[in-house]
Amino acid sequence: MKTRIGRHIVAGSAVCTLALLAACGQSRAPGGAAIPPGGETPAAPGGVATAPPPAAPLPAAVAMDNEHITVRTDAGAVEIDRAPFAMFFENADGEVVLASAPQPDMPFVARVADVQRGPGGVDNPDPPILYAPISFLVGVATQQQFPASFWVGNMLAAQVSGVEYQLTDVTAVREIARGVELDVDTSDPSGRTATVQVQSDENGTFAVSVRLDPVNEDVPLMVAAFASTPDEGFHGFGGRRNLVNQRGQDFINWAEEFSQTPDAATGPGNPVFEQNFQFPTGPQGAYYVQSLFYSPNGYGFLLDRDELSHWRMASGREDAWAVEVTAPEMDFVVAPGDLPTAIDKLTGITGRHRLPPEWSLGPMLSETIQINTDTAANYAAKVQESLNMIDALDLPVSAFAFEGWIGLQELDVLDDTIDFLQARDIKPVAYFKGFVDSADAEYEDHQAFEEATANGYVAQRATGGNYLIGSPLNANEQAGVIDFTNPEAVAWWQGRIREALDLGIEGWMQDFGEQSIVDMVFDDGRTGLEMHNASAVLYHKATRDLFDDYVAEHPDREPWFFVRYGYTGRQGSAAFESASWPGDNTADWSRASGIGSVIPDMLNRSVGGAYGFVSEIGGYIDTFGRIEKELLIRWSQLASLSPVHRLHGGPVNGTHMPWRFDNEAVEEYRRTAERHIAAQPLIMNLWREAVQTGMPITRPLWLAFPGDAVAAQQDQQFMLGPDVLVAPVVVNDATSRAVYFPAGCWQHPETGDEHTGPAMETVDAPLGFLPYYFRCGTTPFPVPDGGF
Repeated sequence: MKTRIGRHIVAGSAVCTLALLAACGQSRAPGGAAIPPGGETPAAPGGVATAPPPAAPLPAAVAMDNEHITVRTDAGAVEIDRAPFAMFFENADGEVVLASAPQPDMPFVARVADVQRGPGGVDNPDPPILYAPISFLVGVATQQQFPASFWVGNMLAAQVSGVEYQLTDVTAVREIARGVELDVDTSDPSGRTATVQVQSDENGTFAVSVRLDPVNEDVPLMVAAFASTPDEGFHGFGGRRNLVNQRGQDFINWAEEFSQTPDAATGPGNPVFEQNFQFPTGPQGAYYVQSLFYSPNGYGFLLDRDELSHWRMASGREDAWAVEVTAPEMDFVVAPGDLPTAIDKLTGITGRHRLPPEWSLGPMLSETIQINTDTAANYAAKVQESLNMIDALDLPVSAFAFEGWIGLQELDVLDDTIDFLQARDIKPVAYFKGFVDSADAEYEDHQAFEEATANGYVAQRATGGNYLIGSPLNANEQAGVIDFTNPEAVAWWQGRIREALDLGIEGWMQDFGEQSIVDMVFDDGRTGLEMHNASAVLYHKATRDLFDDYVAEHPDREPWFFVRYGYTGRQGSAAFESASWPGDNTADWSRASGIGSVIPDMLNRSVGGAYGFVSEIGGYIDTFGRIEKELLIRWSQLASLSPVHRLHGGPVNGTHMPWRFDNEAVEEYRRTAERHIAAQPLIMNLWREAVQTGMPITRPLWLAFPGDAVAAQQDQQFMLGPDVLVAPVVVNDATSRAVYFPAGCWQHPETGDEHTGPAMETVDAPLGFLPYYFRCGTTPFPVPDGGF
């Protein structure tokens, strides 16, 4: 709990109800009542279960005196100091859980070439900023992006220059609906003032918005800064791979493509080749970005903006954190409450993954396109070989994906392929992406580029005309980012989706979309700076809206799609997605982007409503060689107790199907698939619970065991629900691994070995063995005699 002493937050004892919920196998509904796993979930048009709508803002009582202004609801309060201006957020017990950083003595600070992202992802140490409750920059912000290549749209370099001023004293107060509106002076010598609104918001949260007067182009940046305790953790932010606690980290929120070289190519002392480094984004890059996080101090925080943001999480100083948004406005939401309560509140606003059809949770195989080498004919032959091997080996497969489905269609073999799959109750899964490409390839609709560019369905230049970029996939080709703010473009996109469904395709990868450039102009007037993150929401909503219409017309169909690109918002993209995958993992053992990156990515996005995690067994980027059998088996083991079990392949060396190794690979893959099938009812029940409450399917140990400092450090273990501890091997040539056992008794269900925690123990883990443990006395899913 936190108490307010001398206008600061002071850490005391931590209390969290999650331990009690885990012990009884329950979670709480949005109103706080316990619900059993598998409870009723509301259905959208077409019968797809969705999260409950956010609760309406609570009534707020406003109190004022000469020093303070208070906005209070049953969920907590915001106390505002008049002079100097500051905000203190309280929980329902009146304890301060988040406070503005104290007003600095300096009224302004010069920021000269302050780097937000350095070239190649290498950043400099944090320069001084004001760390005032609210501040703004008078000056310029510049961004440089990759205009072509694999990394189109990535931020190459971003910096700001100018003078940062702060809000100072409240000069006037007006009561408004559910809160107050304040006039606040600033330290800007031009006489600029600010208007601040503090209101009760949805799900028992509080919203703050700040606007300047006058608003000129010379204000490119606003900042909010808050006090932090020495042990405060910052958990979330979407698909980050570097850490499960971003304390001490400095990063931008900008959805991006990235990759890493193998360890053998790294150079000592070069920051580009550090263990967690991802080129060209730095360690913290993410395909799936969420501008929200949770603190064990008793709150969740959501930045309610889409533009480029820069986060300093106790990185420049230990007693404060700050968020900057590249806009002349600031909007954020604070959710007072313990960890499960804050997760429930914020994901109830931003959205949660839909309940999937059961078929999507079964083992899935995917035949990848080998870029620049596959032809339609030889790709079709590989697909047929894989289908024949599934039959010959009697492998458990619920879905089969083919990226090159357009090539199959042109060869007039797509219908036969779909018939083959449907006869075996295997769902056909195809491929779509968020840009159109002029290339001639097996995964391209050759007419799409001409149609989209001829009709202005892609982002435009400010001077007029299509804004074309270098293709991310094909050298010397052009591409256009589909403009999902254009109703005609949306209708065109949905027509393409409908055609695929009519062919019998049941689902697809929904790839790319994060290629927007800051000076693009979209149909609704927004720029690429505003749309680079936000386009994910409109992209996935367009598909979901068509799904809902289609299923209403075809109630026997169960379409499903999964994405790599996502962002938060009201609602965020998770509200429309079926699931998400971690992007282009490298097909190696690296901690940055290989198998070692998978669990942190999964856990960080899961607490933000994107808990439908689709594994990519074996990884994708295989530029430096075909993966070895050991990596395939270890990755399959990890996926066996993840939400979705999916094997993918690489663009250079092809798909690493298990039969393309040897019989051991086939049998070990079979074991992992069968384990996943056994756990499928548990996963579905946990998914139902997640839809209702936001409590993720796979849970980080910092969430499942609050107050356990050792558990909070574990980023290569996770909980599948409250009773299954999973600790996959993610290091090559390993025959054992260290496992942290939290408090209680834990038993391996296949060997019967028991362990008592809290304790760190080294367990034997030969290649065919997955370290996973049931809470003693529970049987979350059945394990056959002799194991899998």
